[in-house]
Amino acid sequence: MDIGSRSSHQRKERDRTNAVLHALLQLGPGPHKSSEITARTTMDEEEVRRRLLQLFKAKVCYRPRFGYWELRPVPAAPTDTPGLVHPSATPLLDAALLLETLHSRTEQAVLLHTYSPITGERLCIGAAGAHDVRLRRELAFAPRAVDRLRRAPLDSDAPGLVMLANLAGHDTPLREDLRQIRSTQVALTEAPLPGWILVSVPVRRLPGAPATPGAEPRVVAAVSILAPDHAHGDPLVAYGRLMRNAVQAAIESSVVVAHPRFAPAQAA
Repeated sequence: MDIGSRSSHQRKERDRTNAVLHALLQLGPGPHKSSEITARTTMDEEEVRRRLLQLFKAKVCYRPRFGYWELRPVPAAPTDTPGLVHPSATPLLDAALLLETLHSRTEQAVLLHTYSPITGERLCIGAAGAHDVRLRRELAFAPRAVDRLRRAPLDSDAPGLVMLANLAGHDTPLREDLRQIRSTQVALTEAPLPGWILVSVPVRRLPGAPATPGAEPRVVAAVSILAPDHAHGDPLVAYGRLMRNAVQAAIESSVVVAHPRFAPAQAA
């Protein structure tokens, strides 16, 4: 099997497993019979059972009793975690999996921001790794930094700037910093938290959201690494490349549903 065929086969395998995951999501909380899950897919029951076992091994779902399967809830942050996520945000499962993946690979906090076209602000709608003890301690002494990470004008820092650079039309003159950001598709600035940086890349479609040909916005969100500013190596290059690849892979591997399960957060 050549590389192209193998890649196509792997993508089909992944899509089938994701289709079973989305069937569980559609059924909602609680245990569900294998037959109920199968009825929401185009696969036979044996195929669905194999996919459920894959999800079980990946700790995405579990079997409360024989013949029944239940989706594990997305782990919630501890109750003492600072409120980085804007209260208007709706849980985004596919995006949460992307953030957790980036967190596990970088061991840094990862944030997801969208923007409000009404107020011109960026809003944090997801986070992974924000429960880190050191980060919690520093945020506890900087409540204003928490507010600014959760909600701030678009031109404040990296997540807003990387969205701003991509929201402008290609014929629109840009100032030099935005032109450079649009060219590299990555932004780095100081974070609102003293001694920390934000490295951000744009997201053109949230994982799992439907794509409308010819009508997609230039950018809908930004994924950011929140790291101490003494991070080893060149974070703009290392983190930027990692995030761009992870975002692209997450969008390509997620199952696109007929109707959006989730909508980006609206301004409060």
